[in-house]
Amino acid sequence: MARSNKPLTHSQVESRKTQAARFTRDVVGDPDRAAEIEAESVEDYAARRHMEIQNPQGRYSTMPRKTIADYRAELRETKDQLQELETENQSLQDQLDQIGDIIAPEDEEDEGDEEEEDDDAEDGEEDEG
Repeated sequence: MARSNKPLTHSQVESRKTQAARFTRDVVGDPDRAAEIEAESVEDYAARRHMEIQNPQGRYSTMPRKTIADYRAELRETKDQLQELETENQSLQDQLDQIGDIIAPEDEEDEGDEEEEDDDAEDGEEDEG
């Protein structure tokens, strides 16, 4: 009998495993081998028989579903985290501003520019007169 490469559902593979165990016990007359087949998981049976399971058990069915309360709690946590990051960002920006004031204070630059302009104006009057 040729095997099909078509993926089978979990229940189809389980049904084939049950049939194989029954056939091995009743027709072949090997109850020990039938017990081994029955003890095997559906996934192991499928792998041994080179069958592909279309909807493997456990991938989605064991994953808990989120409730509205779960989503609200997650949203609340995300908003709290965002607030913390914004606060930290503002603190870091304030530190950068302080460092910038230390490196290049605005007041001294403005005073220096005004003094240079006054010197230039005085120099220009002396040259003309």
